[in-house]
Amino acid sequence: MRWSLLAAAAAASLLTLQSAIAADPLPPALIDAPAVKAALADADASLDQFVEEWITIAQTPAPSGQERRRADYIERRFRELGLQVLSRDPAGNVVGIIKGKNSSVKKVALVAHMDTVAGADADHSVKRLPNGGDSRLQAPGIRDDSSGLGALLAAAALLKRHGLRPAADTYIVASAQEEIGLKGAERFVEDHGADLGAFIAVDGQLGQISYAASGIVWLKLRFKAEGAHTLRSHEKPNAVLAAARAIERISAIPLRRSPEALESWLNIGSMGGGDVPNAAARDAWFTVDIRSNDPEVFAELESKVVEIGRRTARELGVEFDLETMHRMAGASIRGSERSTLVRAAQSVLRHLGWERIHLTPRGTADHNVAIARGIPGIALGVTTGDGAHTPHEYADVGPYSTGVKQLLLLILIPLT
Repeated sequence: MRWSLLAAAAAASLLTLQSAIAADPLPPALIDAPAVKAALADADASLDQFVEEWITIAQTPAPSGQERRRADYIERRFRELGLQVLSRDPAGNVVGIIKGKNSSVKKVALVAHMDTVAGADADHSVKRLPNGGDSRLQAPGIRDDSSGLGALLAAAALLKRHGLRPAADTYIVASAQEEIGLKGAERFVEDHGADLGAFIAVDGQLGQISYAASGIVWLKLRFKAEGAHTLRSHEKPNAVLAAARAIERISAIPLRRSPEALESWLNIGSMGGGDVPNAAARDAWFTVDIRSNDPEVFAELESKVVEIGRRTARELGVEFDLETMHRMAGASIRGSERSTLVRAAQSVLRHLGWERIHLTPRGTADHNVAIARGIPGIALGVTTGDGAHTPHEYADVGPYSTGVKQLLLLILIPLT
């Protein structure tokens, strides 16, 4: 009898868990609320207005570490939209908060980054491109991540216009220095992580939901030699030759593309060296960006890169030096792909009629910092586009209102 009761209790617990997992986290009462319906309709009607602010943001240069002008604009808009501005912290983040209906639960953070890889002197003017019956915007950082910043402001505007309150106290954060190592997110989580129950990085493609953090390491491989005049260069080791040979070998390392859980990336991002054309180089260097969704594959790739550098230096008789510029270990939270946060993001997109939904363990945005500290986190985008980190980056205008509505609903849903 005792075992029967235990078995029945276990079965009941399992059914309860399965029901919780299967339950739609998007409450029908929320969707049917007149104010919510009006706000969703307003998001479509105000698309042109929201796009104009998106363009204003994109045309304000914000290289990593030089985000002040864009931060000034964002802070002013936060205040106009009724956010309580908590800080311009030492990392350069602009941190605001909207008080929710239930202040006793863990807070939620929605974070979009201000910085771009484009220099301050780059052409930031936004061009409108035809795209069938729709239009596209083209400029450095137009999707990554000016679209995310603009969508956060748009969602906050809709909350204010329609008298809506978040389910929980909600941080709205414009983060700094994301592109050079998630530095702003690290500072924000250090300051506020104890209060957080969910972290949403607004950064990526609309429909893609990242629920884990890929491992990332940036290495600088440097080769040093004595150097010599060109007339004697054939007799001396050459640092540039060593770097070139190492680059060729590293570029030939096979990378996993499938399954997605093992997907990996490797990129030679920058290089330099030499002093003058008429001398064998005394110094040459290049950087390697290694990423993987799997910790073992990640460690193996890094080991191969370093060994190639050392071996090439030995073969060519030059010195070798290794610098780790940035490292972030991959991380995931067990069962996160079935969590309330992920299911809510899926449910919202389905409700809005967006069918191209892709769950992925690939994570290279601000949410990595939260996940690494055990805080449930996802990354998602607010529109589609391509060409990130190039001068020809573009983003589609048509899906943008869907992206804004996605953020609005996620702010209103209990996620913690």
